[in-house]
Amino acid sequence: MAQLRAVLSTPQVPHLLAFALVGRLPTAMSALAVLLLVRGQGGTYTLAGGLAALLTAGTAVGQPLLARVVDRRGQPAVLVLAALVSSVAFVVLALAGVGHVGVSAVAAAVAGLGTPPLEPCLRALWPDVVGTGPRLQAAFSLDVGAQEVVYVVGPLLATAGVALLGDAGGVLACVLFGAAGTLAFVALRAPRDWRPTPHEGRRGTPLRHPVLVRLFVATLACGVPVGALAVVAAAYAGGRHSTVLTGWALAANAAGALVAGLYGAAHSEAEPPRLALAAAALAGGYVPLALPLPPVAWLPLAALSGLALPVVLTAVFSTVQRLCPPALLTEANAWVATAFGLGAAGAASVAGVVTDRFTADVAVAAVVLGAAAAAAVASLLTGRVGSG
Repeated sequence: MAQLRAVLSTPQVPHLLAFALVGRLPTAMSALAVLLLVRGQGGTYTLAGGLAALLTAGTAVGQPLLARVVDRRGQPAVLVLAALVSSVAFVVLALAGVGHVGVSAVAAAVAGLGTPPLEPCLRALWPDVVGTGPRLQAAFSLDVGAQEVVYVVGPLLATAGVALLGDAGGVLACVLFGAAGTLAFVALRAPRDWRPTPHEGRRGTPLRHPVLVRLFVATLACGVPVGALAVVAAAYAGGRHSTVLTGWALAANAAGALVAGLYGAAHSEAEPPRLALAAAALAGGYVPLALPLPPVAWLPLAALSGLALPVVLTAVFSTVQRLCPPALLTEANAWVATAFGLGAAGAASVAGVVTDRFTADVAVAAVVLGAAAAAAVASLLTGRVGSG
């Protein structure tokens, strides 16, 4: 607890964390915002899903590329330019809607490509702001736990935007929160004072370091159960004819992750978790969800399944901090986020196909066990990387 208090009392930390979370809200808003825009204008789910996929793919490609530029040029200019590009693209998407599908498709991809890399930038700042050792461990845990707030609040803000401004309101809300959070973040001293690490010769890329590549692949595998959960929750709720259970299950999972993240930040003096054990715990935490239990038992299990995620991500970022050359740190953190997102997106797609072909309980069991197996593979991969 002492380390958590020390981190929170460190100058700039509350503002850095708060502004980064605000700027990252569009990552949790955009998919639902696009769905509400397209459906509100009479478009199909296929079109909505396609635009959302373009946005997600753009983000996955853009984050490491922008982070690589940050490692060479610094944070402020890259973040401001990215926020400008993404904001303009979101506005174009809102205006084009279903009436100009080609324009909307390009705008969705560009909005994703231009997403400001706030997450890797913040992770690169922590050592300079809070130092190393237990305080850095506490900062990573606090960061990972707090980001769950984004995924709870984001969809609510997208819905509120539509209620206030009409079909395009959710997309326009992405502009508001993304630009405001990014500009406020850049205005702080830490991002402006941060300088890229000098490097002689070619800087290269984290992808040329086998141990980091293995870590990224393991992170992708850890994203599988998280991405599958939304479909699993929807299938479970559908099998019990209660759509509201979907939201409760996702909220329970996020709440579990938030509690675990805050607990980890408060107890960072303890030995850092071994990444292999954390990934194994993630796998094991999802297995009970395969059981056809009543909601009164299944929802608490959904909360328990979220407990290991902050432990995994804290161990991942600590390992990156330890193994990555300083000149490549921002890009490496971006690859972690991209790998996790790709694992989650791929799992959601496969889970959707499985759910369409089987009964609810069979689909839930199949998807959960498959996702748990993927996380178990991550545990085996990370066993060779070392402790976090």
